[in-house]
This record gives sequence, C-alpha cells and structure tokens, in this order.
Amino acid sequence: MTSIPIVTRFWRSLHTTALAEPRPPLNLHTLWNAPDRLPTWVQGSPLVLRYLDLLGPLDWEHFPERDLTPRRGMPPVPFRPFVAACLVKLDQGIPYFSGLRRYLVDHPALTWTLGFPVTPSRNYDLRVAVEQALPTQRHFPRLLRKIPNEHLQYLLAATVRLLRTELSEVTPDFGKVVALDTKHILAWVRENNPRTYIKDRFDKNRQPAADPDCRLGCKRKHNQRASAENAPPTPTADPVPADTLAVGEYYWGYASGIVTTKVHD
Repeated sequence: MTSIPIVTRFWRSLHTTALAEPRPPLNLHTLWNAPDRLPTWVQGSPLVLRYLDLLGPLDWEHFPERDLTPRRGMPPVPFRPFVAACLVKLDQGIPYFSGLRRYLVDHPALTWTLGFPVTPSRNYDLRVAVEQALPTQRHFPRLLRKIPNEHLQYLLAATVRLLRTELSEVTPDFGKVVALDTKHILAWVRENNPRTYIKDRFDKNRQPAADPDCRLGCKRKHNQRASAENAPPTPTADPVPADTLAVGEYYWGYASGIVTTKVHD
C-alpha cells in the first residue's frame, strides 16, 4: 500500500524515462561489501555511507523475507527494508512513523539503499519517486504488527554473533554472565483503567478487545500481612508463614528489556 494512487502510478510509468538503472535485487550487506555497486546519485551521500557502516555488517542476505507474490495486482511491501527503516528510526530518535516517513522522503538516497524500490525519473521530482515507493503513513504500523517475531529474532541473533566475533580477543567468555532488566509498557485498554468496572479484568483468558496482542503481566509482587480477623489457620506442615498474603500489581501490556554482559576494561 503506497501513497500514490494506482492510476497515477500507471500513468507515470507510461511516460517515465529512467535517470538511473532500475533497483537491483541488492541488500545492505551486499552494498556494504561492494559500495561500487551504488548508483552515482547515491554514492555521494555521507548519510548512506554512515548507515552502510552501521547496518551493513548484519546478514541481510539471508533475512527470512515474506512471500512477495503480488496479490490483487499490488506487490506486498517487503519486510527487509521496513525493518532497516525501523532501525534508522531508533538511531535518529524519531518517535512516530509519520516522522520516519518524512525523513525517508527527505533522504531519497538512503531510502533506495534500505531497499525501497525508488526509481528516479526525468518527468517528476525525486521526492515523488520516493513517495511512490514508500508505504503510506498508516501502513507502517500495520507492517510492525504483521511482521513475525522470528524475523526480528534473526537480526538479534546476527547482532550478538557480530559482537561475539568483534570481542573474541578481548573477552573470550563473552556472554557467559549476563544481566537482564525489563520495563513494563502499559497497553491502551479499559482493563488497565481502575475507574472502569470490569469483572475479572485480570483474567488472562479474556483478551482485551482494544489490543489483541498485549499480554497480562505482573509489575511487582510483595507479601502483605493478613488482618487478625481474616487470618488463615496456622499450617501444621507447610513452613510458609500463615500471616502473609501474596499481593501483586497486574497490568495488560508489554515488556521492553535489555541484556548486558561484562567486558574487561
């Protein structure tokens, strides 16, 4: 799904004379190993060279791409350039996909390098070619919800392998001891609103209708001393204290985590 209507794209395709060679089936890793394969209008971009050095070492060549067979006459947006664009979004500190799309439109050479099919033409401005190649602003978050988790796990594993190789001489025991921390992210659902009455709001078998992907989690859990009136009977065999109750803070949402490992010096 792109922002240029299908009729407009078809009309322009009949009256377009290309300024550069068509988009070859290349990826960031291939271009990183062979920068001479970049078109002339891309080679002079310092931004492109920076992101080739940053993202190019990852094994994009074997990235598990989706089925790109056209459906209803429209080819689906590949996951590979979309994931690369999301990494640019993180690196640039862009909070919203609308800002990411504006950034890609403002940098056509980077958009081409990431893998979007930008084909310059003499008949219209290069920004129009980028607009034609990019998904719409509303389609970006749809792709984020649709991409399988194993695609992202593939890049995570590739990143760890690169780090292990880079630090093999400095710390041979890389990754043997790790530290993990997570941060909860609340979902925008009625179940998290304490002012809204919902029966069994924290029943994990009742998925919130507003967010089918969120999960029930416990932010923190602690023991609370029971009142004297409702205290349970003292157990005769179980060593667990009888005057405490487990109390937890539950929310529907997600968890963002970071894993670190110690490196010498």
